[in-house]
Amino acid sequence: MSVEQPSNSHLQVNSSHPTHITALEQELIELRRQVSRQTLLNQIVQAMRGTLVLEDILQTTVDQLHETLNVSRCLIFRPDDESQMRAHHVSEATAQRESILGVYCDFYRYHHQELSQGELVVVPQITPNFPDVLIEAAQECEIRAILIVPLLYQNSYIGGISLHQCDQAREWNREDIEFVQAIADHCAIAIHQAQVYAKLQRELRERHQVEEALRQSETRFRTVLKHAPLVVFNQDQELRYTWAYNVVPDDDVDAILGKTDSELLAPQEAQPLISIKQRVLTSGIGMREEVSLTINGELRYYDLTVEPLRNSIGDIEGITCAAMDISDRKYIENQLKISLQQKEVLFQEIHHRVKNNLQLVSSLLDLQSQQIDDPDIFALFQASQNRIKSMALIHEELYQFDHLQRINFLNYIENLTYHLIQTYAIHPESIRLHLNIDQDLNLDLSTAIYCGLILNELISNALKHAFKANNYKGHIWIEIYSKKKENPKNKLIVGNNKPTPIEWIDFNSPKSLGLQLVRALVAQLNGKLEIKKANNTVFEIEF
Repeated sequence: MSVEQPSNSHLQVNSSHPTHITALEQELIELRRQVSRQTLLNQIVQAMRGTLVLEDILQTTVDQLHETLNVSRCLIFRPDDESQMRAHHVSEATAQRESILGVYCDFYRYHHQELSQGELVVVPQITPNFPDVLIEAAQECEIRAILIVPLLYQNSYIGGISLHQCDQAREWNREDIEFVQAIADHCAIAIHQAQVYAKLQRELRERHQVEEALRQSETRFRTVLKHAPLVVFNQDQELRYTWAYNVVPDDDVDAILGKTDSELLAPQEAQPLISIKQRVLTSGIGMREEVSLTINGELRYYDLTVEPLRNSIGDIEGITCAAMDISDRKYIENQLKISLQQKEVLFQEIHHRVKNNLQLVSSLLDLQSQQIDDPDIFALFQASQNRIKSMALIHEELYQFDHLQRINFLNYIENLTYHLIQTYAIHPESIRLHLNIDQDLNLDLSTAIYCGLILNELISNALKHAFKANNYKGHIWIEIYSKKKENPKNKLIVGNNKPTPIEWIDFNSPKSLGLQLVRALVAQLNGKLEIKKANNTVFEIEF
């Protein structure tokens, strides 16, 4: 970008006249200078308008000012990232130009407040009474006179134009200052326009990037959904469809846009859908429900998610929904339920038959024991019967209980202890039984069988040995606590208020077969057995 100097040939003064220059000739010279500068200003402004490249505009400005005003150097300072004024442009004719580019100027730092308020810095000569920092700056840059005109746009301080005279002092006349101010005004406008343009370009790039990201996201979205059993759609406050994707049947979006569920579905299917969506519109809280629709004559099931659709200020303007086709899953679930019901019936029948078979074995032992005269052998038969009975009762509980993997242990213990008291006690009414069973306790089949056999041995032991010496009178208590967060083990406590003969609680005694069985069963449970003997006999088992 170049600016031509105006021709002055028509304003030449005849210097050969022997008289001094007249006042008229002086006015003509001044007028010629004004016209020249106005023409130059217009050319600079036109050049500015001819390009949006700010660097070219500012470089042309400093070059033309350097030449027009015949200064040693012309610079444009602009703030860096830390708002410090730095030389961004230096006139091409400046000596050692490259060493000046990018430097900071102490004159700008010192006069920052005045410049930011639009005041000029006019220094015709650097004198010794100047502040030391300015004298040092002037000496470093060989400045004899300096003029700084701030660049202001709508009271915003965005830089400055500096003129340096390095060979001599210089009086900066009014015409020079006004000319530079006019140039500064246009430079400030150019800088602002360039900033706006750069901002718009940046926003356009960002918008393009966002649009491209959205396009790619939508492409991925459509690719993922194309073969997925998922329908997505939006509806307005009147529940009319405004957008949909992957709709069924036949992916005919146009057939549903602008319509409501009442217009598209049978009343018995439309009403539940409308009710769900209306609740979300009213409450502003999303919902998830399972719904069924008849599509092409076939009943289909959907997992429907409905969320409120809000505008930029948070007001609800409709709903956005996703419906996952779960018909295949529902079919599999129904098949599994049917299969499970069949297996439950089968297991109940198995438990019933096992209980009957165990009862049959117990009856056979009872018949056989009636022919035995030896009381010791009879006691062995009776103990075996009770052990079988304890297992049969468990299978009976499983047959009657809804849950085939766990039993109601409280009911089981009541039946087992009643049976044992009736078997061993001459006066059952003289035996007091206290049960404290955790209501949350539910044991699996294997654990229940082990615990049942343990209870059978310990209660039988108390009835046969501890209470026999006391005319079968006494108190038995059973406590069971299920595992908790603070105690991750179950606890079984069986006690009676009579001291048991030492040979019947000695695991090494040949008379303590039942207790040896207890110890083996506790080991199967990975538990720990502790016996407390005093006036009472208490067995504590943790497992």
